[in-house]
Amino acid sequence: MAQLWKVVGGADHGGIVVRTERALTSAAEESRLATDAIVKEIEFNDGRLNYELVSGSGPAKGWVSATLRGKALLVKENRNSTMAEVVVKSEEQPSEEEKEAFRQYAEKFAEARNGLQEGYNRRAFPWAVNVPKTGTTPAEAVEAAKAFKGGNGRSQKKELKPRLSEVDSDGEDVPMCAQCHLPVGEVAYRSQEGGDACLHAECMAQVIAKEGQLEEERRMKREKANKLKSRMEYEIGWRAETVPKNAAIAERLGCSPLPQGLCCLVFDELARTVKIAATHEPAASVNLEYLMLALKVRKDKCREPLFSLDPVDTKNIEKSPQVKRYEPEWLAGTSVGDVMFQADYFLKELALGEYDMPVVGMLSVFDWSEQQDKFEKWAAREWFVVKKAEVRMAQDKTLIPHVKMGVEAREQVVGKDGLEDKAVTRPNHPCKKFAEAFTRNFDLIAERKSVLYHLRELAKASVMAKFLVDSHAKVDNTWYELADELVKTTKPEAHPQIPNLWNMRGNSRIQLKNGRLVDMATGGTTSMQAIYGGVQFGLDKFELAQRASLQGSQMMAPKMQGMQMGSRQPMFMPQRFQLGQRGETPQGVDLNLDSFSLTSPERMNGNLPPCSASLDSLEGRVTLGRAFLSSLQQGACPGLKPEHHQLLKKIFNPAISDRTEEGAAFVPPDPNLEYIGKVRNLVNEEQLTLSRRKMLFCDKGFMADNAGPEFPSAWTSRFQVESEGRTQASSRHALVQVEADPAFQKFLMDEVLPSAAPEFAKPTEDGTMFRVYRIGSLEIRTTQERQSQETIGAVFSRSAPSWQLQSGKQAKEVGQAEEVTKAKVYVEAKEADKLHVGSSSSLCRYYVVLETAASNVVVTELLSNGSVSWAVNPDRLEDRNSLARLLFTIDCKETLADGIKKLQAKPWRTSKAYAKAIFELTAGSGFRGKWGGYVKRYASSSTTPTFYTRGTGKSTDYVNGMWTARKTTK
Repeated sequence: MAQLWKVVGGADHGGIVVRTERALTSAAEESRLATDAIVKEIEFNDGRLNYELVSGSGPAKGWVSATLRGKALLVKENRNSTMAEVVVKSEEQPSEEEKEAFRQYAEKFAEARNGLQEGYNRRAFPWAVNVPKTGTTPAEAVEAAKAFKGGNGRSQKKELKPRLSEVDSDGEDVPMCAQCHLPVGEVAYRSQEGGDACLHAECMAQVIAKEGQLEEERRMKREKANKLKSRMEYEIGWRAETVPKNAAIAERLGCSPLPQGLCCLVFDELARTVKIAATHEPAASVNLEYLMLALKVRKDKCREPLFSLDPVDTKNIEKSPQVKRYEPEWLAGTSVGDVMFQADYFLKELALGEYDMPVVGMLSVFDWSEQQDKFEKWAAREWFVVKKAEVRMAQDKTLIPHVKMGVEAREQVVGKDGLEDKAVTRPNHPCKKFAEAFTRNFDLIAERKSVLYHLRELAKASVMAKFLVDSHAKVDNTWYELADELVKTTKPEAHPQIPNLWNMRGNSRIQLKNGRLVDMATGGTTSMQAIYGGVQFGLDKFELAQRASLQGSQMMAPKMQGMQMGSRQPMFMPQRFQLGQRGETPQGVDLNLDSFSLTSPERMNGNLPPCSASLDSLEGRVTLGRAFLSSLQQGACPGLKPEHHQLLKKIFNPAISDRTEEGAAFVPPDPNLEYIGKVRNLVNEEQLTLSRRKMLFCDKGFMADNAGPEFPSAWTSRFQVESEGRTQASSRHALVQVEADPAFQKFLMDEVLPSAAPEFAKPTEDGTMFRVYRIGSLEIRTTQERQSQETIGAVFSRSAPSWQLQSGKQAKEVGQAEEVTKAKVYVEAKEADKLHVGSSSSLCRYYVVLETAASNVVVTELLSNGSVSWAVNPDRLEDRNSLARLLFTIDCKETLADGIKKLQAKPWRTSKAYAKAIFELTAGSGFRGKWGGYVKRYASSSTTPTFYTRGTGKSTDYVNGMWTARKTTK
């Protein structure tokens, strides 16, 4: 449960100052956080509070100071937030008529009113869910939690300054790592800040990775700010208030009284005429302005609207601005032109990973490409398509335009005329995978994202326009005259050209080899992934009707610059196509419906009740939006089943849906079971994804900086450490799961966690928070869904791993005459929580790894019981080595003679003494004079840094740091 705070300061200044970042030098918000406001704690760091506004006025989120000159600005509330977010009541509450309209809508929600039954989606429903049995919490875990609580949220271990060195049993001054507190071997790294503190190569690699990730995050923030500035300057971004209202068009068409809500068309089959009527059926509704303009396009051009973004300079598409092209040209500046442009741009941004995906677990093109070959170059194009289009008819002759939309993709190659489609697009192509996922989830995305919802509404209007023309319906000339007037009164396009959208992701592998950091010339890896290409929304592939009586021009054929992927390039906006002299290729927004026959409406299989009403009816007087949103937010939905209410809350989750911002203009989803059942299956699949994420998060193998493909890609650090070509293993071997009974969980949630700051706290697309707390030797992992309480998923006890390595299944008998080619000495912690105090000889464990000429690997060490282990080709050795620290390594040519047997037979006091004896026997020399003997100095750099190779004076570019090597004499 998150802590609530109350603002008590700033009464004389209109509130307290809010800044965008934790630093006091960061930009201040224009408005202040008002006195008496209630905020929810997200993070508390060094007197600075990162909050979310719960009630009161001020910025919705930001950073504030808890005190100023000794005076409290905020105080903790005695109550905790249960994530039941406070809903700010709208200025206008729904009227009684609006409530009645919503009640009628709720009564028909999820009814099979068209005679079709809901299909069964196996993917959305698991066979069984295993419920773990809870035992009794061990006393040690309870005591650890109580000790943390007794220390006011601080660990009870003795706070001492880290030891920089220690005198070992041989009287040598052994340097200690300032980060992991283990002895440092023959290679050490020092920071530019100076001092005598040394670091292992492994620890320095982690420092570099951390600094690199912080710099990457700063770069992304700068880019985000620049892109936001560009979006505002060029009016990029969908605004729901730009959607035309039906009342304004109905008034100009002479309708009386004016419909205040949804409108539909009623068809007289005998007279071949249509009239405008009111409706509360979302499926039957049609936007009148979209319809007028679609009719004009159909009449003048015998086609549907089309939009594209083309590079101005086709020879330099990466830097070239984009020019908006419309067909017909007069669509520029109209409501139809705006929705096509904004939808096309939004699809590009999603493909480039600019936003969190609108569906839980859905991947961007970038994400798909990173899971495959990161260095493969390819080109592709994507575009919207209409999978199905028809006009249905209800009992009362109401016309219901029905569309199914999706996204398609084609891989491209360079041909004589530029980029051309390949004959076959491989099924696992990143654009293909993204298009398939988008198509599968299109209806759910349209319900959540306003711009795609209204793009679908435009498609419905285009379908209706084609039906009216192809069925030879008698449409009043005032409809066409009004469309002409709309075009004439439209202001010219304010920004016919816009900057190129781009995105960039860097991936660095900081490599370790033989206990040393590897420079770029010998194996360091840094890559930049990039995409640029094109996206189109096209409907040309469907035959809808014969148009023998209609004549018009076709749009000149386009050529497309596709989405291109390659290394070391920024990820650019998908370029659209150029107009050429070849057959039209769907890309951008092209609502061509020529492949569908719409000469006559389709009767519903069942008896769908009447969908239309007179303009002076309840349907004509009120809208559904305000009552729907009010009921959804307040949790009171009269007439709606609890499971349906929960479904709607998941669909319109504010974390991934912006449609709730539409207010009174909001249109609820089609209540028919055919549609609701499909959307419900998609939501259930999201819940399964969330369940899998919780299971993986509560597994011992979860790594905070490398969560894996099941979690959002932003969770994974762009800087990974590799040792001997292998990424670092998880700390699962150091974790032991602890049973947490209900009483212990309640104690943790009520008395321990409220005062603890999580070491890991990240959200998923739907706003679910995943947190990791460190409470002494305990590691507690929790999750918290929106509008739900925080719950404990797993409790672990942290301790040094007990490897107990044994010879592997493929182990060979190692002969006494077998030659040893390399010897390595490793050190690891026995008890990680106590490394900063005491003697390393009692808190560290040493072991030796011997590599032989026969490709055998032998691990030998002194165990805690005084016996000596000897394991040949043991399993899990790579995991153990990646978590340990390499001290010494040497090439040698010694045989496993009787000397080793004699050493094993001796009694040894410490594992260190045994490891030194084995190393001396195989390497011919001991440790003396080698501790911290080869020192490299590291310096972070805001500019392009350099790695200086010892003794050469040459340098190679490196992304995050530099070292200057020197030899020290002990």
